[in-house]
Amino acid sequence: MKTLILYNTVSGYTQRYAEMLKERLSEDAVTLMPLKQFKPKALDPFDRVVFMSRVTNDTISGFKTVVKHAELFAEKYACIVAVGMAKPTAAQYRVIENANIPYKLKGIPLFVVRGGFDAQKLKGGDKLIIKMTVSRLMKAQSRSPEEMAMLNFLNAKTDKVDSQNLQPVEQYLKSGIFQPPETADDDSAAEPWIDLEDYMPKSSVE
Repeated sequence: MKTLILYNTVSGYTQRYAEMLKERLSEDAVTLMPLKQFKPKALDPFDRVVFMSRVTNDTISGFKTVVKHAELFAEKYACIVAVGMAKPTAAQYRVIENANIPYKLKGIPLFVVRGGFDAQKLKGGDKLIIKMTVSRLMKAQSRSPEEMAMLNFLNAKTDKVDSQNLQPVEQYLKSGIFQPPETADDDSAAEPWIDLEDYMPKSSVE
């Protein structure tokens, strides 16, 4: 089968996942394509299509392209891989699904994996928002442990990219079997966009 991996990346973490998935599907004919090069007719030669992009504020960046051409994607053996920094819990999955997947794309499986964060690689509005947040936290006369953890995180480089996170995607592409995570009745809230536990001041976690 011929597979197109269509990816949208800013800091390079999603591109790494795209390259890892290509390696995991090495027995098949796989083509990588940045979203900025995409044209609808590019889908024609492929049996399978994987759209991969980062998540920002629960929104899959660039996903409007898939929605715009929903009928074309729905004709393919397709799936969506959302790359974010939050833990991929069942609750987080549902939040991303509800925020992004319109009714006409409900049949296309969604996978959520953890990516990475490096403020120095951001551009434009994203970079400005992070710069303003860091400035505000630095100038604050006092900071809560959570605010201190956020400042530590924004000044650090975090990399959660792991090829093993793609195992469910690979299994779906090879078997056609997809089982979304089950959400408990009391587990409906989204996780914070980043797990700050590793960045908390030592005195607050001891």
